[in-house]
Amino acid sequence: MADFGLSVTNDYGSILISSDYKIMVFSERGTFKITSQYTNVEGQGSVNFNKPIMTQEPPQVFVRFVSGVHSDLGIFTILLGAPGNWTGFRVVSAVRGNPNLQDYTLEYVSCMYSNLKSTSDYGLELFDYQGNVIYSSSDNVVRFSKFSKSWTLTQGNQVDFYDSGLTIEADDFISISSIDRGVGWFAGHSQYAGITLLSNGVRMLRIINQIIAGDWYYQGVNNTCLAIPVCKFPASRYFNV
Repeated sequence: MADFGLSVTNDYGSILISSDYKIMVFSERGTFKITSQYTNVEGQGSVNFNKPIMTQEPPQVFVRFVSGVHSDLGIFTILLGAPGNWTGFRVVSAVRGNPNLQDYTLEYVSCMYSNLKSTSDYGLELFDYQGNVIYSSSDNVVRFSKFSKSWTLTQGNQVDFYDSGLTIEADDFISISSIDRGVGWFAGHSQYAGITLLSNGVRMLRIINQIIAGDWYYQGVNNTCLAIPVCKFPASRYFNV
């Protein structure tokens, strides 16, 4: 870090709070439904945040599968709003080979980079060099549980699958905003990318990438490393106020 400022680390030496880095904090939680009208068409669900997130950076949205009559769930995500006014998100589901409707209940948690002044009469506030709040002790800092950093690729003619190898527990929330349909995946060689959260009734984290037929990846991965965070958000600590 710089010659002055604040840095807070945990027992493992990881930086939790710093005057040099922006800090991801809890914003709100809730539930939403994905519904479909026919078995052979996609399902959709959306959330409008209770309060718009006013950061330039997009929020990070985590979801947890709660229930559903379908044994599979694959989605892609679209964040709603724009820099300085993020208003919510929409998800679209698409699965095959099951006569059931794509109807699910999911729990979500939205997170953002800290930018609000403290709501308490006492505590700590950090500011950047422009005088903007980058942390206050009123914030509820996100605790990341694990990251998917090693992927196993299964290539197909039209769709590639990237398995994270992570064990997803019932109380795990997976970041779905890490992948949305607006991402220029694999240097433009993708029609869209999504995430599988449930397969044959088993929770998982798998990337689905529909490739553009005929393209080839001459540049490889260019040492790119994709890490999708998975968190636990116990209601006793992370709750709406």
